[in-house]
Amino acid sequence: MQARRRVSLNAVRVFATAAGTGSLTAAGAELGVTPGAISHQLKKLEDELGVSFFRRGNNSVSLTEAGQRFFQEIAPAIALIERSADALYRDENEISVLASMSFALRWLIPSLDRFRILCPEARVRVETSAYLAFPAVPAADVSIRYVRAGDTMDGWEPLCRDFSRPFVSPNLLARGGGGMTVSEVPAVQCAPGNWDWKLWCEKSGVSLNDLSFSHAFDTDDAALHACVAGLGMVLAPPILTAREVRSGTLVALPGYGPVEIGAYRYQRRSESRMVRRFCGWMDDEMRDIA
Repeated sequence: MQARRRVSLNAVRVFATAAGTGSLTAAGAELGVTPGAISHQLKKLEDELGVSFFRRGNNSVSLTEAGQRFFQEIAPAIALIERSADALYRDENEISVLASMSFALRWLIPSLDRFRILCPEARVRVETSAYLAFPAVPAADVSIRYVRAGDTMDGWEPLCRDFSRPFVSPNLLARGGGGMTVSEVPAVQCAPGNWDWKLWCEKSGVSLNDLSFSHAFDTDDAALHACVAGLGMVLAPPILTAREVRSGTLVALPGYGPVEIGAYRYQRRSESRMVRRFCGWMDDEMRDIA
């Protein structure tokens, strides 16, 4: 029988940290050791497995093809170990939630008081992430992310459908006598490649060439603030615009209806009683909104 090759689990952990940070110094700081110790562990792992995982620069490292494949395969296991260890020390009433900054600022955080009334003993920690950099293996108890229409996300539960429409400030609308068309209002960009506007135009029977784009922002929240300031029209769902619509600082552009361009989905990484109650509360909230 062939002897089973043994691999240092500590070296694997060092590898994952270096791969995630892309820096020996940053990996050493995270693990509390010197960059030299990090380099030694990486060399030991490569020698044990007989492959080269990194291309080395001036204190920076980048993954080879073999390194990328190994990192993708071990990352879920390491995340599972860290979650299991974290659960031993955490209070059962604590919940960590990962969401985009715009969703967190505009719905999740303002709504948490209603969850506190339902579960006064709960302690929620909210973490934010840009969806372009959303981790492949979220470590939070509950992760919420946006999915474009037509895309599939195995293992992610539906939370809220995105029926978006153009919104403008009343002052900007008044300049055109209240009857402006999408071709007369500059569009604000807040999605890569304007994929949201393209999909909305396709489903609304509007030519994308009729739109003129002005300012660009990296989050929906920033784009909505720009729209309130009169910089153009923004494409957004009611769940993100509710505050401004109630206050009268944003109104839907007349003549253009909502179109489903995507959805918010969530994934539960914990089966604790409090996490289940939190997810049930979110589902109830979204049913009320719908």
